[in-house]
Amino acid sequence: MAGMMRALIWEGDGILALREVPIPEIRPTEVLVRVSYTGVCATDVEIIKGKFPYSPPYILGHEITGKVIETGGNVKELKEGDRVVIDPGVPCGECFFCKASQPEFCANYCELGINENGGWADYVRVPAKSAHKIPVEMSDVSAAIFEPMACPFGAVDNAGLLPGEHVLIYGDGPAALYFTQIAKMMGAGRICVVYKLPERAELLQRFGADDLIPFDVQSAALKEHPSIRDRGGFQLVIDAVGLSDTVKDAVRYASTGGRIILYGFNDSHTDHFPHREIIFKGIRIFGRTNSPAVWSRAIECVARNQIELNPLVERVVSPEEAKEILLAGNLNGLKTIISWAD
Repeated sequence: MAGMMRALIWEGDGILALREVPIPEIRPTEVLVRVSYTGVCATDVEIIKGKFPYSPPYILGHEITGKVIETGGNVKELKEGDRVVIDPGVPCGECFFCKASQPEFCANYCELGINENGGWADYVRVPAKSAHKIPVEMSDVSAAIFEPMACPFGAVDNAGLLPGEHVLIYGDGPAALYFTQIAKMMGAGRICVVYKLPERAELLQRFGADDLIPFDVQSAALKEHPSIRDRGGFQLVIDAVGLSDTVKDAVRYASTGGRIILYGFNDSHTDHFPHREIIFKGIRIFGRTNSPAVWSRAIECVARNQIELNPLVERVVSPEEAKEILLAGNLNGLKTIISWAD
C-alpha cells in the first residue's frame, strides 16, 4: 500500500518527533494494520530518555489495536476488516528457547515499539501470528490497553495462584489494578492491597480488594491482619511497585512456602536483599513480562467482562498532544491512549 503516514519517532535522548513517513510494505507472512488506538507506557518514557540499550531512530508504541487492511500472500487466518490486538513480542523461532516452546525467553527477542518499529503511527506492519482477533464484546479502547494486562495475567498464571489463597498486592497504578482483578478472577480467597493514592481506593475495591491499607501505616496494620495472624503470611505477594523497601516487605509478609511476583522496577537494586529469609521460608520468586501463551484466555476473560479495562483509561489524546505529554514525562494518573483516527 503506497502512501505516507504520521508516526511518532524516537530520534535520540529526549527527542520525539511527529513526522510523515512511508507506509510500510508487508512481507508474505505479515499484515498491515490501520491503527485505531495505542497505549502509552512508562517504558516508552524510559526509552525516550535513553535508559534502554537501543539505538534510534524508530517508531515507538507497543500497546496496539486496529483493523487489518492488507494481508500477505501466505496469511490464511486473517482477512481485511478483522479487528485485532497486537502481541508486540516477535520471537525468532530458531533459538534454543523458541524450539523448546518457550518463545517468551527468545535469545534474539524483538518487540514492536521497543527495539523495532511499533504502533505509534497510522499504520503498522506486524507478523500475522502476532495479530489476535478481538471479539465484538471488546471495545477498541479496551484493546488498546490489553497488552499491559496480559503481562500480569501471565505472571499470576505462572505463579500458580490456587482458589482460596490469600494475596497481598503492593501498588495502586495500572499494574496493581490489573493484578487485583486477575487474582479475584482466579479465585483468591482474600486480597489485601497496600496503596498510596486515596482516589484509587474505590476502583481497587470494585476490582476485588477485600482490605485496603495505606502505605504509611502498613507495618502496624499488617501485623494484625488475619492472613498474618492465622496463616503466618500471604501465599502470594505481588510487588507492583518495585522499590527496595517493597521487595523486602514482600519477603517479610510472604508465608512459609509462599510465592512472590516481582513486577515493578522503580529501583534498580534492593539494598540488603533478604536472601536468608527467602531460603529459610522456602519462598519462590517469579519475574515475568510477556506471556504469549495466555493471550487467547485473557481475551476471553475481557470479552466475558471478567476483567474490566475501560475504567483504567484516563485520557484519550491526539498524536500531537501525546508528544508533549511524553516529552514532559507527564504520565501521572492511569492509562493514556493515543487516537489515530482520521
